[in-house]
This record gives sequence, structure tokens and C-alpha cells, in this order.
Amino acid sequence: MTHSPENLNSEVESSVAGTITIDSHDIIQTFSPIAERLFGYKSSEVVGHNVSMLMPEPDHSGRDGHLAKYWASDIAHVLGVDREVTGLRKGGTAFPMHLSVEESVFEGKPMFTGMVHDLTVEVANRMSQQESEGRFRQLVNCIDEVFMLRTLTPVRYVYVSPAVEKIYGLTADQVLADPEIFFDVIHPDDVAELRETMAKADTSSRLEFECRILRPDGEVRWLWVRYSQVATVPGDPPLLAIVVSDITVRKNAQRAEASARAEAERANAAKTEFLSRMSHELRTPMNAILGFAQLLGMDDLSDNQHESVRQIIRGGQHLLDLINEVLDISGIDSGQLALSSEPVLVSDVIDEVMDLVVPLVAARNLTVLMPTGDVCHVHVLADRQRFKQVLLNFVSNAIKYNRNDGEIRLTCDTRPNGEFAITVSDKGIGIGSEELERLFTPFDRLGQEATAVEGTGVGLALSQRLIHLMGGRIEVESTAGVGSSFTVLLPLAGGVESRTVEQGSPEARTVSATAAVPGRSAALTVVYIEDNLANVRLMEQLAARRQGITLIHAMQGGLALELITSSRPGLILLDLHLPDMSGEEVLRRLRAESITRRIPTVVVSADASPGQIRRILEMGASGYLTKPFDVEELLLWFDNPHRMEGESP
Repeated sequence: MTHSPENLNSEVESSVAGTITIDSHDIIQTFSPIAERLFGYKSSEVVGHNVSMLMPEPDHSGRDGHLAKYWASDIAHVLGVDREVTGLRKGGTAFPMHLSVEESVFEGKPMFTGMVHDLTVEVANRMSQQESEGRFRQLVNCIDEVFMLRTLTPVRYVYVSPAVEKIYGLTADQVLADPEIFFDVIHPDDVAELRETMAKADTSSRLEFECRILRPDGEVRWLWVRYSQVATVPGDPPLLAIVVSDITVRKNAQRAEASARAEAERANAAKTEFLSRMSHELRTPMNAILGFAQLLGMDDLSDNQHESVRQIIRGGQHLLDLINEVLDISGIDSGQLALSSEPVLVSDVIDEVMDLVVPLVAARNLTVLMPTGDVCHVHVLADRQRFKQVLLNFVSNAIKYNRNDGEIRLTCDTRPNGEFAITVSDKGIGIGSEELERLFTPFDRLGQEATAVEGTGVGLALSQRLIHLMGGRIEVESTAGVGSSFTVLLPLAGGVESRTVEQGSPEARTVSATAAVPGRSAALTVVYIEDNLANVRLMEQLAARRQGITLIHAMQGGLALELITSSRPGLILLDLHLPDMSGEEVLRRLRAESITRRIPTVVVSADASPGQIRRILEMGASGYLTKPFDVEELLLWFDNPHRMEGESP
């Protein structure tokens, strides 16, 4: 290109870049105002000098011919090609600059024009970005999770962190080269579901899922994958950020925990089944023991014989109590003991408990002090039967561990936190402070097993668990040689009108009981379905106690159904465990046929669980006697087969 002097100076001054022209000997010919600002020199200070003065070492010391190569050779050996070089300001400060070189001819001689831009800010930004990217890469390389960036469509991975090799067994280069390679390691059972899930990533701002992979080395791993869309510059393709965590250890722990839980549940079910079977096996012979003992007690015996019978009954009842309490604790521990909380009137429960213990109180010549007025006429939230059981346990202990001619005091009061307290106090032997912490340990009687006082060591442990299930708690105060106070605290029942008054002075209470005299039944045919011969013999002797009773015995359910159809009995006694069919099936068939539907049927079973009793009664049984049954209660059914459950004749 040929330029005139006027054109050359005009181009230099009008350029937006710093413009410098040199001849073939590297001598500066022109130096634009912008170049003056870039390099800090006046034009007069550089024109006529070697261009090396604008360059750092080693070019700063270069001479003729060498700087032309710097400008127009190497990267820029093809003219017009841009390059990034380093300039030297007047004060000796080097700075990055962008250089573009063109060749021209002036007065028949070659001339080189360089256009220079200051890149200081751009280079600083680039270095900062590089440092940031370096820190990011270091961070990504240090974490165990896989981080990836990929486009939506078409699927292409633009970044994959090195952790992909540790987790997937694949290299980052393999993933970048083949986006579909991930499906080669997905567990075959998860591929279809994973493809369906990943399709949602295109439309979901965030997506999380779990899957399994089968690594090239054959190892199965669990992964937690999180997708989230990344904001990009308008015009750039949208990106997805993917983070993958290896959760194999957690999954293995969960499986181990689930397996351990299942094993514990199986063990608990086995324990419950064992206790249920043991209960049945123990109750069946106990029924004969206590039943025959009660029959003996009805006969004309000598005083010594009556005492022997009484001891048999006491021992049998003690064993029966132990069976019941162990089953209750087992039911609580396994979560199978169902309680039904409802508003319960405390004064009614206290009256029922005191009526039951009258003979025990009289035998020890104890004084029972009860609160006067309506202080206990308050409703609490509780399971009535279990609340009564706990209170009876407290009162029974106050009797057993008291002194002859001693005192028992019952008090009631409302606590500020919405609880109602019922306290049973005695002036008995008390409990030492060192023994209080063992008080609610099952079977630990605190040394009383060596005394004549009967007990199982289970009652208090059971009471504590029952009250806890009802949302209450138990407080104990005791001093050895002085006495004990046991308090049960239950939540007050809201929305139920209760009358609470100031507690007056306690008064001594005495209760008298009269024995029920059994009535005589008319002619009555009874079918007894039972496969245990000892229980059959007992029932035969019981039937002999009533005039007009004809007892028909059947050991199998099928035979019994035939006998019932033909004999049309007035009462059916049914055991639930039969050799050919269950007693429940017998009951179902009896209630399904019109000719047997209305025959009173009383189940006599060793299964004493409340849920079972309730279910059998709902199936249509007239009553349910738990082995060992009370002889007098059974005789009531002989006297009046059409009585309701729990009803006296």
C-alpha cells in the first residue's frame, strides 16, 4: 500500500488505537496522541528513535532489523495478524498490549504501522478469572461428589469433575466423548425408570432421584443425583448442573437397620407367640387346679382341710397373677397392648377398688382414711380398667407392707399443670433411699421375697408402664421404717363437668360385703366342647352341683355341631382350641344357623387378651370365661343361661 505524507499523518491522528509507524530500520516515524497516553512519551521524545525504547528486555537492547521481526514476524509473519505483546512505558513499567501490524510503502521504502491497545484491564480480568477457575477446579477435585455441566438438547457434557472416575469407574474424557455412556453403567433394573426421570430434567428447574449403578468392576453402588438448571447468557444454550453423591454406605446402613428391625420384630413376635402359648398351656391346668380346689372348698371339710384348700387357691391365684402381669408387660413392650383413654370419674374407681380390698383390710385390722366431700369427684383421661388395676396395686401394696392395726390414707388433689393426683399412703415398713431406684425393676422385690409377704415383683413395673401409656406419671416418696406414698398423676379430662371442693378431714371407712346365694336352675341341657379331660371332669362335678343339669361333652367342633343340632341345648360352653377346627369357626357356624343362633354360647378359654375377648363377644358370644375361671361365676350361667355378660341372676 502506498501512502502520501499527508495520508499517513491523518491516519495516525484519527485512529482509535495508539498508532506507531517505523521504517525498515526500526526507527519511529510517527507517534499518535493515543500512543503518547499509552506509553507516557511525547511524540518529540520518540520520533527518530529506535522502537526498542517502547519494549522491555530483551528487545529493549535490540538493534537494527531485530525489532521488525518482533513486529512483523513470528506469530504475525503474515501481515494483519493480531498478537498480544508487552510494552514499556516511559517510567519503566511494562504493560500488556494488543498489536496489529500492517506494511505500507512510503517514498518507495517499506513502512510498518502498528496499532496498539492497552490490555491491562483485560489481562487483569482474565487472570482473575483464571485464578477463580483454578480455585474452582481445586475445590471440585477435592470433593467426593461428581459435578457436571451439560446442555439440554442435544445432550452434551461441557464439564465433568475428576470424581466421576472414583464413583462411576469412568474417566471424564470418556463422558465428554460419549454422553450416553452413563446408561452403560446404570443398573439394568433402573434403566427404564431413569430414562423416564431424566426426561423431566428438560422441563424441571430442579430434579432429585436415586439410582443404582453397576460399575465396570462389577460393584453395585447407590447414587443420589440432583439436577438444576443454570442461568446462561441470552443466546447461549441452556445448561444443567448435575451433582452426584455416592450414598452406598448410607443405603447399606439403612438396609442393615431395616434387617435388624425386621429381625427384632420377628423375635418380638416369636416372644409374644411363645408367651401366648405358655399362657394357654399354664392356664389350662390352672383351671383344673383352681376349679377342683374351689369345689373342695364347697364341701364339708375340717378346719385343716379348709386351710389346705385355701393355700392351694392362694398359690394358684398367685401364679395366675404372675402370668397376667408378665403378659401385660410383654404386650406393652411389643406395642400390642391397646388402651382406650376416656373421661373416667376418679371417685367411682376408688369406690370399686376399696370394695375389692375390704376383706384384706379387715384381716390386718387396718384403718383406711378417705377424703370427705367431693374432692375425688373429678374426671381424668385414662383407660378405666388399667387405671383401676394400677390403683388396686397401690392399695394392695399398702395393705401387704403395712403393720397390723396400721393406717392407709387416700388423698386427691388438682395440680396447677392440669394433672390430677391420687395418692395412696401407708405407715408400713417403707423403702430405703438406696432401693428406690430399683423400685420399678421387674421381678426385683427389694429383698421381700425372703419374707412371708406374697408378691411377684412385677406389679409396680407394670403400673409405671400403664400410666405412661395413658399420658400420666407416678411419684414415690418413702422412708424406711416410716412408710410410703405412691401417687398416680393423670391429665384432667377437658369438657367434662367435675366438682372439686376443698379436701376435708379424712374419715375412717368400713365396708361390709354379703355373699351371693346361687339360685337353682330348672332342667337344663349343656353342651361342653372341650378336649382337655381334666377340665371335662371339673365341669362334670360343677354340673352335679346344680339340680336338673344334663352335661353333654364333645371333644371336637364338628361332632359338637351335630350334637347341638340334635339335642337343642339350653347352654353351650365352648373352648377355642379344638383338634379339628377353631372355636371361633364353631361360634360362627352356630350364629349362622337359625336353629342355633339364639342358643346362649359362653366361651371358656385360656386366651385372656382383652382384644380377643372383645372380638369374640362381637362375634355373638353370650359371655367369655377366662381359664382358670371362677366357679361361682360359671354356676351363675347354669342358673341363668340368658343373662348378659357380667350380670348377676
